[in-house]
Amino acid sequence: MNVLINMRPVDIHECHRILLEMAQAFDRICRKHRIPYYMLGGTMLGAVRHQGFIPWDDDMDFGVPRADFSRLADILSEELPAHMRILTFGKGNLVFSNFMKMDNTRTLIVDSSHDKTSGLGINIDIFPLDDGRKTRPGTRLLVSCVLFLLQIKDYLYFDPDQIRKGIKKWIAKLLRRFCPVRIDQLLKYIERCICKYSVHDSAFYINFYGVWRLREMMPKHYFGTPKEYPFEQIRLWGVTHPDAYLSRLYGNYMQLPPEDKRAVHIMEMYYRDPDGT
Repeated sequence: MNVLINMRPVDIHECHRILLEMAQAFDRICRKHRIPYYMLGGTMLGAVRHQGFIPWDDDMDFGVPRADFSRLADILSEELPAHMRILTFGKGNLVFSNFMKMDNTRTLIVDSSHDKTSGLGINIDIFPLDDGRKTRPGTRLLVSCVLFLLQIKDYLYFDPDQIRKGIKKWIAKLLRRFCPVRIDQLLKYIERCICKYSVHDSAFYINFYGVWRLREMMPKHYFGTPKEYPFEQIRLWGVTHPDAYLSRLYGNYMQLPPEDKRAVHIMEMYYRDPDGT
């Protein structure tokens, strides 16, 4: 059955409008409950380089310190507008990692090459920022082990047929066939390891679930007290020292990537209702 029947496409400009509405709701609720947050990754880069979205970006990333992250899901679930929802691991089958997704239920993301959807709408990611000391005995080994286990989780989650070629495709096939551990068991173990590692009042933050892996461990003073930045028509909180943070992730972050690298993450986006409601 074709999942695209009676759906209206959402272009990148409309996607940005939808994301901005979600970010505004997230910001309002966090400020109300005095929960600090930071724009992360491409969202922080967009705020500095473009004063808004990277033109080809189709999602947003935020980070919340672990102490506040633990209570945030319940608060968002109670106070988000009716057409927005918060998704976490263990609630439904839409999120397969220990961070939150906030999506717009009027929209749907579709993998057009396989004519299927996970059920997610256009969404933002909200990551926990964990504390840790780089110099703590065994810390680097533990962090490396957690990141390795997260890579195993990715291989177990992604359909090998969606990995086009190379050794990753064969690793994914072998793990899905022979690994004795389920994804949910693995994620619970990873979360226990992370919480055991996390040390309050430390000098570093790390976003274990970020795409940059070890590069996402950096001095906490890079983040500092959340600082306001103009982002399109609104203002959002970001890191205090953006040059140090963005240089750590991207190097020369002010240089635009080649045109062939300016691609959106999601293949196609739609309104569930053809009228866009």
